[in-house]
Amino acid sequence: MAKRKPTLTSKSPIPTMADIARIAGVSTSTVSRALAGLPPIPEETRQRVVQAAKEAGYAVNRHARSLRLKRSKVILVLIPNLANPNFPDLLMHIDRAAHDCGYDIMIAHTAIDPRRSDRYVDELLAGSIDGVLLTASYCPPRLLECIAAGRRLPIVRTLSPTPDLNGVTAVQIDEVQAAYDVVDHLAKQGYKRIAHLGGPPKEIVAIARRRGWEKALAAHGLPATPDLHFQAGFTVNDGRRAADEMKNRAGRPDAVFCSNDESAYGLIAALKEQGLRVPRDIAVAGFDDLSFSAVLDPPLTTVRLPRRDMAEQSVRKLKALIEDDADNDNTILAHELVIRASSLRS
Repeated sequence: MAKRKPTLTSKSPIPTMADIARIAGVSTSTVSRALAGLPPIPEETRQRVVQAAKEAGYAVNRHARSLRLKRSKVILVLIPNLANPNFPDLLMHIDRAAHDCGYDIMIAHTAIDPRRSDRYVDELLAGSIDGVLLTASYCPPRLLECIAAGRRLPIVRTLSPTPDLNGVTAVQIDEVQAAYDVVDHLAKQGYKRIAHLGGPPKEIVAIARRRGWEKALAAHGLPATPDLHFQAGFTVNDGRRAADEMKNRAGRPDAVFCSNDESAYGLIAALKEQGLRVPRDIAVAGFDDLSFSAVLDPPLTTVRLPRRDMAEQSVRKLKALIEDDADNDNTILAHELVIRASSLRS
């Protein structure tokens, strides 16, 4: 006769870990570790415990577990500008990755305001959150003070390049190389006067992308003269203003590398209003590969950021830091040059 599978007893209408242990044929400590995702539980055993818990209708009391582990299971994600279209997609991937790791996220809009951002950092120092994801070069002053004082805090920086924060780990792309690849593509298309629409002059990401432009021009023996650099910003209106400035300078460029896609949108719109055709009269390329870039007229050549990989690896690194099981090695992810009609010779 086949052995009957253990079930809940009538005396235990609300399933407990002991019930799950009996159904799965393991100890209660194994159940606890398996449901918490802790080592050294074999994957087959973990799956058996999870299935038993599901069949019994058992729900993990995350609040009680957090109190026991002295962790909140919450990650703070600092966003400098919620209007930036780079962030929704990144946040979606961060949220999914955090959920898979057993964490929730708290999204904090800093607006690059020390009073606001320092208040969020206080939550970390008080233990209300477990770790911080930085998504821009801006780092709250109070966090900088803690880092400078040698305090080890679970912090990971991602998306935008940031200063070397005394060993704080990063998951990013090689911004200089990515910008180089765009300009290298333009040069190989035969463009000779390749201008750069730069971002805010003090932004680390803008500085890196300008360096990539300069390196690629030098590699092709092309000029990087001041008349080919347009100091702008990251918005559509910045691109429009650059087009007006371009019109008033002698010797119009035959191609422009913009520091981001948004400024490229504004540039293309303004160039069209001036009666110029993209790319026949002037080629344009951007950086970021925002969702609108593929349907722009013409579709925009740009750099695609690995946002999903950035999010997943950042969250995993942060989880490991929180749980004292990590090194601080930086991770450089591969970018992708997406070539579209805006830069192609007809």
